[in-house]
Amino acid sequence: PAVTAPRARRDATARMNEDPLMATRVDVVVAGNGPIGAACARHVSERRPELRVAVLDSERLRSGSDDLGRIARPLDAEGRDEWTALNARSIDGFEEAERLSGIQFFTRKGSLAIGSEAFVERGAARLRARGVTHERRTNADGGVAEAWGFLARDGIPSEYEAVWDEVGGYVNPHAMRAAQNALMRRASEGRATVTRTTCERVESNAATGECEVRTSTGETYACDVCVLACGFYTEPLARECGLLTDDASADFGDVKIARRTVLLAEVLESEALGALATMPTIKYEVPRAVLDAARVRASSGGGSDHSVNEAKSVYVLPPIYYPGPEPAPGWYIKIGGGPLDYFDKSDPSWARTERELADWMSSDGDEVVADQLQEILFHLFPSTNFQSLTSKACAYSTSDDGSLKIQTLGPGANIIAVGACQGKGAGPADAIGADVAERALRALDARRAP
Repeated sequence: PAVTAPRARRDATARMNEDPLMATRVDVVVAGNGPIGAACARHVSERRPELRVAVLDSERLRSGSDDLGRIARPLDAEGRDEWTALNARSIDGFEEAERLSGIQFFTRKGSLAIGSEAFVERGAARLRARGVTHERRTNADGGVAEAWGFLARDGIPSEYEAVWDEVGGYVNPHAMRAAQNALMRRASEGRATVTRTTCERVESNAATGECEVRTSTGETYACDVCVLACGFYTEPLARECGLLTDDASADFGDVKIARRTVLLAEVLESEALGALATMPTIKYEVPRAVLDAARVRASSGGGSDHSVNEAKSVYVLPPIYYPGPEPAPGWYIKIGGGPLDYFDKSDPSWARTERELADWMSSDGDEVVADQLQEILFHLFPSTNFQSLTSKACAYSTSDDGSLKIQTLGPGANIIAVGACQGKGAGPADAIGADVAERALRALDARRAP
C-alpha cells in the first residue's frame, strides 16, 4: 500500500532515532539567535509551549548587531507604513518583555529627524497617521540648535526642519536577545534550547515533511519547520542550499548584502552625562555642500527609497557606555550612513561569501567612509570634545524595493527565510519575530494535517 505523509514522517523519524549520528528530532529549528531569531523562538514557544524548539546560535559568524546600540523609533526614515507599524508594535511590547524577563534592554531617549521639508515629512506623516505625539520645528533663526544645544547653530541650513518624538530610543541587541531567550525558556519549560553552533546546510523533503539541518559542530537536526534568521547570511546560505532556484523564491533572490562602516566617537563622561544627556537618536539629511566637502559620492538615483535615502543621510546614536576591551572603556556616540556598497553575488559559492564576510567583519571598515563620517560628525557637533575615533565594519541585507522579505522556501514549503532588514531590523525585531513565528506555526500545522 502507498505510504501516507504522516506514516512516511514516522518511518523517517524512526530510522533517524535508530542511528544517533543521523539527527536529533525537534519540532522547529531557528537558525540564528540575533534579535529576530531570538524573538521568533520566543513567540513560537509562547504560542505553542509544548513544541521542542532548537535555536542555533552561531559560534563563528559575526553579527551585524554586534554592538551595544541599535535605533528603535516609531518613525521610519523612508516613511513606509509597514516599517512604521513594525516599529510601533515592538516598542509597545518592550516594557512588558523587560518586566517578565528581568532584563533591561531599551533606553528611551526620543528620536529626531532633521532635514528638508520633504525628508522630515516622510516620517512625520506616519507619526500623525498612527497618533504618535510629536513636535515639529523649523530651523529658521537656528531653532533646531536652540532646542538641542549640542547641535551646530550655523551649519544646519536655515530651511531645514525637525520632527521629534519621545517614544523612540535605542536597544542593546545583546541584552534584548538575552531577554527573548529567557522568555522562550520560561514559556517552554525547558523544551526550547539554545545551542552554540552554526547552521551549514538545510534541506526540505516534500515526501516526508521533514527538514534536515546540519551544523558546524557535527549535529544534525530533523524538524517539521526550519526558520533561517541568520541576518545577512540568510540569502547566501539559502542560495548555497539550492533553495532559490524556482519562481516561488524569485522575490527573495533579489536580496543583496551591503558593506557598511560605522564610527564610534568617544566623548568625556562629563559631556555624556551633561551637555549630551538629553540627546535623542538622530537621522540627519546631510547638506549637499557638506557631502561634497567630505567627498561623498552622489546617489545615482536608482535603487530603493532606502538606498537613495542612505546615500544622503546619516544616523547618530547618543552616548552609550562601552565596557571594553574593544573599543576601550568609555562613552561613545555612534554614526553611520552614506551610499551602499554591495558584495558581489556573481559567484554563488557560500564558502567564498562566508570568507569575504568574515574578512570584512573582522576589519576596521572602509577608511575613506570613516573619514567622511568624521567630517559629517564634526559638522553636526562642532562644540563636542571628541577624545578618540574608532571605525568598525558592519553589514546588512537589502532588497531592490526596500521591503522586508519573509519567504517560504523548499519543496516541502517548510523553510521560512527572513532577510532584507535594510539595517533597521533590530528595533522592530520583536514584531518581525512574531510574524515569522506565526508563519512557521502555519507551516508546521500544514505539515501535520491528516
